[in-house]
Amino acid sequence: MLKNRFISKLYNPPVFQGQNRRDNYFEGWYFKLIDLEGNHIWSVIPGVSYSSDTHSFIQVIHAQTGKTYYKRFPIESFTYEKEKFRIDIGSNSFSDSHLVLDIQCDDLDIKGALSFEGIQPFPVRLLSPGIMGWYAFVPFMECYHGVVSMQHTLTGSLQVNGSAISFDGGRGYIEKDWGISMPTDWIWMQSNHFDLDQKVSFMLSVARIPWRKGYFPGFLSFLRLDGKVYRFATYNGSKVASLSVTDDEVQIVLRSRKLVLEVVVLRQDGGILKAPRHGAMDRDIKESIISTLKLVLKNRRGEVLYSDTGRYAGLEIVGDMEQYY
Repeated sequence: MLKNRFISKLYNPPVFQGQNRRDNYFEGWYFKLIDLEGNHIWSVIPGVSYSSDTHSFIQVIHAQTGKTYYKRFPIESFTYEKEKFRIDIGSNSFSDSHLVLDIQCDDLDIKGALSFEGIQPFPVRLLSPGIMGWYAFVPFMECYHGVVSMQHTLTGSLQVNGSAISFDGGRGYIEKDWGISMPTDWIWMQSNHFDLDQKVSFMLSVARIPWRKGYFPGFLSFLRLDGKVYRFATYNGSKVASLSVTDDEVQIVLRSRKLVLEVVVLRQDGGILKAPRHGAMDRDIKESIISTLKLVLKNRRGEVLYSDTGRYAGLEIVGDMEQYY
């Protein structure tokens, strides 16, 4: 029974993975919410922290102001379903089909409900149960990553400090992390608001991965284009050909056996979020949700297959990834 339950969770990354963890463990889900006109951009991060300061939490970041909020809840406020993705924290509820908020924190009062339609889950295969690929089978990694929905539309509204905000026709994105600690160094970026094709979605995470007694630089990336998901990742033999970070932009070139993906992110300022270390939410990182991301996809002969600009891009730069490339 336990083996079957483990296999079931392994092939269903969105569900709560920490059922038997009670120490040095975190799990969090990232909901990105953007209204139709791009005037209201929020990210909401519910999660749990099992540590010397065990609790559940909801983090909120408002893109335009960079203001962030961290609402603590008793761990007993956190409940979940075992077979499908749904978690509740107090009167707040999260799944791959809805979000319900009722949060009062500092100068933020946000409440309401949104529905998610047409979600695009990341493909799950027998030997690759999600974005982690075969690394998902490795039992001793410090951090695991999952993509719940690459793209979906929003309906509903939120009341923010008494003002109603409609998200009808807006777009969302959902991913998650779980494990012991986030890496010491990483770069993460994401957008699903591209100028030429609204169905395109992109994510890239480059990180210093602890491995046995050492570490290695690894990365995960996908580009959903024309209904197909292109993977660039350490586990499928792709490479980071170059990486540079300045105060103004990030440039990364990825190479697979057949394709080259050139990425340039124009950096914008962001807000401070809490990140886990040994399960405890005691690390400050900065995230922008209003950066601009430019993609160029080429074949190995240099012919351009796709070129576009992504708006409202999420961007985190933590530590120094340049030293590994």
